[in-house]
Amino acid sequence: MSRRKFLKTSALAMGALLPSQRLNQQAADVETRINKGIKISLNAYSFNRYLESGEMTLEELLMYCSEHNFDALDPTGYYFPGYPDVPADEYIYKIKRKAFIHGVEISGTGIRNDFTDPDPERRKADIQHIRQWIEVASKLGAPVIRVFAGRGIPEGYSRSEMNGWIVNALKECVAYGKSHGVMIGVQNHNDYLKNADHVLEIVESVDSDWLGIILDVGSFSTEDPYEDIARVAPHAISWQIKEHLGYRDRTVRTDLRKIVNILEDIAYKGYIPIETLGGDPKEKVPRFLEEVREALY
Repeated sequence: MSRRKFLKTSALAMGALLPSQRLNQQAADVETRINKGIKISLNAYSFNRYLESGEMTLEELLMYCSEHNFDALDPTGYYFPGYPDVPADEYIYKIKRKAFIHGVEISGTGIRNDFTDPDPERRKADIQHIRQWIEVASKLGAPVIRVFAGRGIPEGYSRSEMNGWIVNALKECVAYGKSHGVMIGVQNHNDYLKNADHVLEIVESVDSDWLGIILDVGSFSTEDPYEDIARVAPHAISWQIKEHLGYRDRTVRTDLRKIVNILEDIAYKGYIPIETLGGDPKEKVPRFLEEVREALY
């Protein structure tokens, strides 16, 4: 039995003498209290095909979120005009105002970078890129900016060397993020960070309250991805809830109840952006949104 059905059934059982409308309201209030603090956001990458082709703008995506009662939107930097250059303040504030007017919060934003690039000048350029977009996030009102560790270990180098590059770069980014009130979220992306051990050694080495994990549930292809997710979850400051996750030898439908159990175990409060891949997002996103809501409530 789903939580929603259980709560409604319990309310009916204990209040047979109350009017049905009050019972329904009581059940709804219990649902809200249990999951208070968890907000569903939409990761803009779900609409990548429409945004990249120009068939949809960020403003239109904001309206989509409002119409479908998303709590928030994660407007990835790729879809701002002129990326990788920073957008004009006028455009940033236009998006910020539109989101506020239509009741859509900004859960975060994100950019591309590679701290495993052997060229120190390109790593330095990526740090500067992140610094610039930290300023964008601050102006936008985004509490976190999503970054990556790197694409992998280049030939002739070791993981120990890569960790040193990544940690040093992240420390610079974290310091700048702190000065602008923006947290740095590192996404596990099944490239350099393939399992919980890889993620935790970076987080623990940086050792900052201004660094956390963007927990991508679909990017741990391990013997038991749910175990990896649970181990990393206490460090999560945002998520990417996906339709599928991978074991080493197969891809399966995400068990959303297991994800919700992990959220409850750590008493998570914050955003859980959803992200669909492939197919038509106009069909997939509403369907997956309902599945996530059903699992939560």
